Amino acid sequence: MKYFAYGSNMLEEWLRARAPSAIFLSTGFVPGWTLRFEKRSVDGSGKCNIAPSETPADIAYGVVFELPDTELPALDRAEGVGHGYHRDYNVPVTFPDGHVEKILAYIADPDAIDRNLKPYCWYQALVVAGAEQHGLPPNYIARLRAFSCNDDPNPNRATKLEADRALAAYRAHP
Repeated sequence: MKYFAYGSNMLEEWLRARAPSAIFLSTGFVPGWTLRFEKRSVDGSGKCNIAPSETPADIAYGVVFELPDTELPALDRAEGVGHGYHRDYNVPVTFPDGHVEKILAYIADPDAIDRNLKPYCWYQALVVAGAEQHGLPPNYIARLRAFSCNDDPNPNRATKLEADRALAAYRAHP
């Protein structure tokens, strides 16, 4: 199944911890949608979400992977399906050649959105690294970097330590 990653899962070292057989297919984008760090996480920070924008010129970029159906339950658990995210199989992703496919993406539930949240800096770094890894447009990467972030108050948080390992692996083999 095709999966559109637009947040931390764009970074292959992070995604493969959840879906080891994920295969990169292409970059893609969703015109008229925007990315925000607005999904309330259990750790109190903002995680990525994409949604239709009030500004038609907005574009949400991401990465399309092929995943085996057998790895979807593990990805659901990591993404928090039923706890703030849901699967949406109808996200209209445009590929570089111009064709459009409706693809699975994880979208925040309306009651899990808080536009006042900020991501932890380690999470934002995962998103930026994934965008860089797949050559997303420089102006989009600059936009991701420009989001304000907070230091994680728990430097020993398991997900932060996992993120540090994924980022180190990426930086060792960019």
